Amino acid sequence: MSSSIKTLAKAIKFVGLFIIALLLIIWLSSPFVSRHYLTKYLNEHQLTLADKTTIRYNPFWSNLNIRELEIVSVENSDKPLISLKSLNVTLSLFKLLTDTLFVSEFAIDGLYLDVNLNGEAPVIGGFVIANNSNETKTSVETPAAQTTDLAKDSNNEVANNYQVSLPYFSLSNATFNVGIEQSQQEFIINSLVIKNVLASTKTQQAELVLNALINKAPLLLKLNADLTSEQRKISSEITLSELTLAPLQPLLTANIPEQEPLTMQGSISINSKQSISLSSAVTDINVETFELKATDFKATQKNKTVALNIFPLTLENFSMALVNEQAPKITGTASLNINDLKAYEGEGAQLLAKISAIKLDDIAVTTTESLITANIKNLIIEQSLFAENTTDDFPPLAQFKNLSINDVTVSQQGLFIDTINLLGLTIDTNLDKEKNITGLPTSPKDQPPVAEPIAKTINSPKTIEGEAGSEEKLFLLSLNSFSFGDTAGITFIDRSTSPYYKRSFNITTFNAGPFDNQKPQQESNFTLTGNSDKYANFNLSAVAKPFSKKDYYKLNGFFKEVSLPSLSTYIAQALNYELKSGQLDVNLDVTVDDKKIAGKTKLFLRGVELGAANDHETGTVKSQTSIPFNIALGMLKDGDGNVELDIPLKGSTDDPSFGMSGFINLLVKKATMSAAKEYLITTFVPYANVVTVAMSAGDYLLKVRFNDLNFPIKETQLTAQQSQFLAQFSALMTDKLDTQLTLCAIATPEDIDKPLGTKITDIDDIKQLAEISGQRLEAFKDYMVKEHGIASSRLLLCSPKIDSTKGAKPRITFTD
Repeated sequence: MSSSIKTLAKAIKFVGLFIIALLLIIWLSSPFVSRHYLTKYLNEHQLTLADKTTIRYNPFWSNLNIRELEIVSVENSDKPLISLKSLNVTLSLFKLLTDTLFVSEFAIDGLYLDVNLNGEAPVIGGFVIANNSNETKTSVETPAAQTTDLAKDSNNEVANNYQVSLPYFSLSNATFNVGIEQSQQEFIINSLVIKNVLASTKTQQAELVLNALINKAPLLLKLNADLTSEQRKISSEITLSELTLAPLQPLLTANIPEQEPLTMQGSISINSKQSISLSSAVTDINVETFELKATDFKATQKNKTVALNIFPLTLENFSMALVNEQAPKITGTASLNINDLKAYEGEGAQLLAKISAIKLDDIAVTTTESLITANIKNLIIEQSLFAENTTDDFPPLAQFKNLSINDVTVSQQGLFIDTINLLGLTIDTNLDKEKNITGLPTSPKDQPPVAEPIAKTINSPKTIEGEAGSEEKLFLLSLNSFSFGDTAGITFIDRSTSPYYKRSFNITTFNAGPFDNQKPQQESNFTLTGNSDKYANFNLSAVAKPFSKKDYYKLNGFFKEVSLPSLSTYIAQALNYELKSGQLDVNLDVTVDDKKIAGKTKLFLRGVELGAANDHETGTVKSQTSIPFNIALGMLKDGDGNVELDIPLKGSTDDPSFGMSGFINLLVKKATMSAAKEYLITTFVPYANVVTVAMSAGDYLLKVRFNDLNFPIKETQLTAQQSQFLAQFSALMTDKLDTQLTLCAIATPEDIDKPLGTKITDIDDIKQLAEISGQRLEAFKDYMVKEHGIASSRLLLCSPKIDSTKGAKPRITFTD
């Protein structure tokens, strides 16, 4: 018995020593064996293993250790495809007895991996990864074997009890060089730590912390996953700082045609905290915080560039619930701030738009059934301008200080806005000599216009007749009111005419609303008040039903003290006559109801006088051609030289007809001349410096003629030598409240350093003399209006004139 025991002990000892020796041999020979077989495998792929590489397996501890691994291509041995400073993996084989694959240690340091995704098949570390077609072919060739394996797995309940446990995994100093879409992307992992990994068919859990660089942009990712049968939740935090977009451009624009390349610049930063909860019935996605910043973003396509900064886009308490066979339920708040928005052509000289800031605060997102609704408390756009060419001296086409859109509700069904308020609006419309609006981009003259496809009106309220049930659902639009918060300025300059035409408007009040395409019979009210060129003023109000099937518009108001000489630029070309002097008042009261026009217009003309077109010289023979027309116009004038007309408006918008009976009757009525009044002489004697009473062989036996107000050569402002004339003139106008006069400024060649008698024909000289005359008129009229309270409507301005005769003096003439 004792001998048997001894024999068994010797056998056990021999077996133990044999196993130890075998394990020792495996440990000692593992570097050589692994190099032999690995080298043979690498040679098949045209790869080589560096001499300094060591691979050792310790069977005593089930430990795999790799040092200084380096694999290079045979064709290019200077650059490694895979390199590894160290890898250390330790398994606990005893844990297999409890159906657990326990990895007690797993650490990788100094990994470098070259990845090429540009070809048909990806190449990772020099190894070509087979495509799916080969794998599919192999699986199809052995369907019976595959079915048998699946059946075995489904019947093996023991396999369901296995689990993987990894207490700690670390990856540090890893670099991935990825070639994709003909670009190189670099992903550096400073540290990756995965802890408390437990994976089985019933439970999966892990904790992950990643500290990395994406093209040198810092990335921090924290993730905690706990997927159990009772609770399945994944929570994460992401911080990405200043990721440059230019290197990622090939990825972001991969689907854009080569004929229309898109280039992007700038950087983005992201900071977010979110979680996902999973259950059999509901998937909840919750974004606790999300913040996106874009710095110096710029996108260019077809020579057009958009540049902006986002500081920032935020989401808070944003959640989405995905319920089986139901529409998603979304709630949350958001805000968006965009700064320094620019859109331009070329290098930036042609500016399309420039917006200082766009602010959207308090955006609340909710869902009702399948309807997603966003409520925006305020949308504010600050300091904006549009259409400016920075290479010229013209102002932008339009600009404003602040646009505030309040209480906005938008959904798939419609857009609802409470109020829109606009501050600091300025519009400068300049037409060049070719009648192009300056500031707008122009196409090359040899480039034919591009025919744009006609878009189908999606939300037209009209339906196709004869098709039952074909009515499209109307997109709802509603605006309660739109208004200007302060005075808006509009300037119009037409340089295609000679002399060029200029007019300015100040809109002191503008209100419009309400508008609702669901209420076609609702009346929308409009109010517009303001002034033009200092003294002209207007007040207009209108009522409309913009969404009614039948036209309905009602307009009433007035436009007063419009200086007629300023309109001569356009009238002269059509009639060969110029408006030498006069003012126009217009009163409107017009209604359009279902294409029927009803109303009347009152025209009141003060001191209107016509002259031959393009006649800038006073007293020329050419000016005599306008006398017959002036006589005809004089038949309409009353005793004060005014014309008052009532013009009925009636007819249809399809074929308008304007009643002219009032005009004809007035022409006959005013054809009778009136006699002169004898008391004129005694009446005007106290104003001898201003007026002269003389006999006239014309319409009046006694004619009152106002004396001229002479100016020193080149002088445009009033002087002390003119004070006596000014005092008597103001006294006359104060005493005779019914008197209104036409003021004409006459310049001489000496005003521009040319001798008297010189015929002025150069267009630039004419413009210069006209500006001097205009300044004299403005100085005189402003003095009388501001200093002596004379109504501006009583002082009418005529177009400037030139007197080239010898002995002529710069002056202002006065006619009644």
